[in-house]
Amino acid sequence: MIFLGLGWNSRASLAQAQACIAQALAQQSGKKLSALAVPAFRHTENLPLQVAKWMGAGIIWVELAAMRQVSAQCQTVSARSMQHTGVASVSEACALVAAGPQGKLIVPRCSMNGVTCAVAEGDI
Repeated sequence: MIFLGLGWNSRASLAQAQACIAQALAQQSGKKLSALAVPAFRHTENLPLQVAKWMGAGIIWVELAAMRQVSAQCQTVSARSMQHTGVASVSEACALVAAGPQGKLIVPRCSMNGVTCAVAEGDI
């Protein structure tokens, strides 16, 4: 199963998210997306709902504690993310958590216009 982790700043738009997602998904093997994984601490924001509707995918809300547990597995280390969340990469961590204990990052963080995406594959 394929999981897309998403991170964004407060000014990010759906169009910006779509561009970043297209870049990330173009780098994976063409498997069907299973779900969008996003940080639970951003649950009041509309962007993940817009993205999920556009993609026709469900949302997995990932808790910060779970992201911190997989942070060492992230390939990208963002100083800003570490400062604000204690997680190396929010998008990579979300994708990894959603993919489960045997999950692997198959597309490291892509960053574009205030949006970050990463793709992980797992057996869940």
